[in-house]
Amino acid sequence: MIKGKNILLILPADEDYLEFCSLFTRDNFTKLSYSEEEGYDFFVSNRDIISVVVIDIRLARKSGYEFVKKVCEDPLNASIPIIAVSPEPPVDEDLVCFEYGISDFITPPCPWELLSQRIFNAMRAKDSATFYEIEKMLEKLPSNIFLKDADGKYVFSTHYWDHFTRKNDPNWTIRGKTDLEVRKNKENAKKAHVSDMNIIATGKGQRYVIEEETDGEQQFFELIKEPVTDKNGTVIGIIAQVSNVTELENLRRKNNNNKL
Repeated sequence: MIKGKNILLILPADEDYLEFCSLFTRDNFTKLSYSEEEGYDFFVSNRDIISVVVIDIRLARKSGYEFVKKVCEDPLNASIPIIAVSPEPPVDEDLVCFEYGISDFITPPCPWELLSQRIFNAMRAKDSATFYEIEKMLEKLPSNIFLKDADGKYVFSTHYWDHFTRKNDPNWTIRGKTDLEVRKNKENAKKAHVSDMNIIATGKGQRYVIEEETDGEQQFFELIKEPVTDKNGTVIGIIAQVSNVTELENLRRKNNNNKL
């Protein structure tokens, strides 16, 4: 159920929408505009609090989707879904609305619970980054960030480092693979798997350093792993960071030797 949201309705003064509008005003703050111009002025002044925009497909079509295009061209509005509605079944020319940025198309009347869920899904989809987007953001960091599921299989990894075995295939992906499948050093692969299963079982994170040899060069990597839980507290995966600490580890070992 949608509750406590700020909803902008851009609808004509049409009796077909009376019941439709009343559904929104039960538990939400609703602003009703009868034109795209009025709706856009309100949107610009209040976009920080608007959760969703619902617009009549006939108004949008008549203006050449002017409101939709102006809203969608601004990255600051990327998290606000725009849902088209129509009091009658859509026509073929209405399908172009998705090309301009419409998130969903609803034809009332329909059960309020169904309508509410579709609006919620549109808001959640707009407010969520895809794995691809997350990977692209995190790969800017010097450390490797990876996510695994409850079976120790990779969901994503931001860097494919030298201690991973990869096929010479541009479409190769680490998704769905275990450490035993991708790690060159099988001892470290086994250590990683044991560590993962312990985290899944106990819900406690771990932090340790491993040694790898790449092209005859000795390197050290620090792994920081933490459990990922669902809303019930059940461990469903592992999020981890891998950092190259070779310089620090060599310095630490040198200092320890000097103390002997």
